[in-house]
Amino acid sequence: MGAVRMAIMNQSDSTVDQQKVRSVAQDLSEADLIQFCSGIFPDEPLYQRFANEARFGLSRVLPVLSSFDTRQLDVLEVGAGSCILAAYLASKNMRMTALEPLGPEFGFFTDLQNRTLDFCRRQSIPLDLVRSTGEQLDVRSRFDVAFTINALEHMRDPLLAIDNMVASLRSGGVLLAHCPNYTVPFDSHFNVLLLTRSKPINEWLYRSKIARHPSVWKELNLIRYIDVRRHLDARGLTGTFNTSAMRDSVARLLDDPLFAQRMPLPVRAIGGILRSTGLARALRLMPARFQSPMEVLVKKPDRGPRDRTSP
Repeated sequence: MGAVRMAIMNQSDSTVDQQKVRSVAQDLSEADLIQFCSGIFPDEPLYQRFANEARFGLSRVLPVLSSFDTRQLDVLEVGAGSCILAAYLASKNMRMTALEPLGPEFGFFTDLQNRTLDFCRRQSIPLDLVRSTGEQLDVRSRFDVAFTINALEHMRDPLLAIDNMVASLRSGGVLLAHCPNYTVPFDSHFNVLLLTRSKPINEWLYRSKIARHPSVWKELNLIRYIDVRRHLDARGLTGTFNTSAMRDSVARLLDDPLFAQRMPLPVRAIGGILRSTGLARALRLMPARFQSPMEVLVKKPDRGPRDRTSP
C-alpha cells in the first residue's frame, strides 16, 4: 500500500516484545499481516485504514497467542468486522471462528468482508464465519482464546457477551477484551467530549456530528471499567486490567499516522506534550479505572463462571 504501508511496517511496536512473540508464535507479525492484506485490497485509503486496524488488533492479541502453541489453537473473535485479522490468523493454521452479525450501522464493512472471504475461498483458508452477536453466542468449552477488539462498546448487552465468551473457553483458556472506558468522558467514534453519561444530552449537543452516523451512536453503550470489574467480581472471575493501555494509546497516536489523522488536533497535541515531557511513561501508574482504552484479560478457571442470575 505504497508509502503508508512502509510507514506502518517500520513503526516500532511499543506494546509487544517482538522477540518473545516470534519465538513462540512462529511467523506472526504486524508487517506480515500488512503484506497479507496487500493480496486482498487495492491501494486505497479506506482499505489502508482497516488493514491498519487489523494490525492494531494483532498487536493486542499477540502476547496472548504467544503463550500457546499457535499451531494447535482454537480461537474466537467476537465482533470481527471486516474479518481481516481472523483471516490472517486462519492463514497461519489457527482454527479460527469469527463472530460478526454485520448490522446495517456497519454496512461499509460489507465490501471489506466480501473481499476478505473471497480471498479465503481462493486461497483455501479455512475461516468459520458465524452471523451472530456476542449476546447470542452459545458455545461451551471449545476455544483456547477468545478476543474482542473495539467491539464491546457496540453490543446491546456487553456483560452478557463477556459471560458467553468465557463460557466458550476451555479450562485455562483466555479472554482478551479491549474497548473504550467511558469513565473517561471522550468518544473516539465521533471525537467528542461527553458531558455526563446521558446519551440524550450528548446527542442534542453533538447532533450535527451524530446525524452523519445515527445508528452507530444509538448502539454505543458507554461501558465503563467499573461495570466490567463489578461483573467479573460477581461471577467469581479474576480480570487483569492492563495499566499500560493508555500509555500504548498515546504511543500509537504519535507513531501510527493512519490512526493519528482520525484524531482531533487537541488530542494529538496532548499526546505530543505527554511524550515530550516524559509523562507518557508515567501513565502506567494511573489506576486502570481512569484509563481509556481499557484492556482486560480473563483466564477461565477449572470451574465455569456462576450463572448470571446467581447472587
